[in-house]
Amino acid sequence: MQAELPDKNTAFIVYRRESISSWKSGKYDACIGALYSLMGLLPADYRPSISTEEFELLTNQNLMAVCSECSAENNFAAVKTFDVTLPFLLDILSGQKTEKVWVCSQCDKMNRLTTTKLIQKVLKEPYFLKVIPSPPGRNEGMMGRTQFKIKFSTWFWLALSSIEAQMGRYREEYQPKDTEMFDMESSIQEGGEIQ
Repeated sequence: MQAELPDKNTAFIVYRRESISSWKSGKYDACIGALYSLMGLLPADYRPSISTEEFELLTNQNLMAVCSECSAENNFAAVKTFDVTLPFLLDILSGQKTEKVWVCSQCDKMNRLTTTKLIQKVLKEPYFLKVIPSPPGRNEGMMGRTQFKIKFSTWFWLALSSIEAQMGRYREEYQPKDTEMFDMESSIQEGGEIQ
């Protein structure tokens, strides 16, 4: 068990070099293979998943509607608005017979759309998610090749940085299973007594 992290670290360095080298030389299938091998070195709890749908869900810049009653944030894209008829006095004052409203998903209270506070949710870059979109597909033709190279480069660096972030997390949190043995060895080496 002592050699697990150093062995993984060595393999990680080899596959990282291979992925960058393959990317530089345009060997995109080898590049993807090296990145997948990097992910395979990580324990399941640290391994990023590959899902374009999940990635887009996490990175979409969501507009949130804040409930005036309970302050809950509701995804504005999921909010259903409808018209309600205004009371006679408000009808005369506003010059409108109806007003758009929406119902909070948390407290079921009605909110006026015109007075709703909206918040734009944006991920701060750089962000390191535990999910990576699928690699881009290659289209035929000259234009397809140029676009593919640009898209692949963007995907490659996003994937590599996400894998690196998970490897860093793994290294930080890694604890050998024989920690008592390591403590005992260091005590002996330092001239301390075994207790």
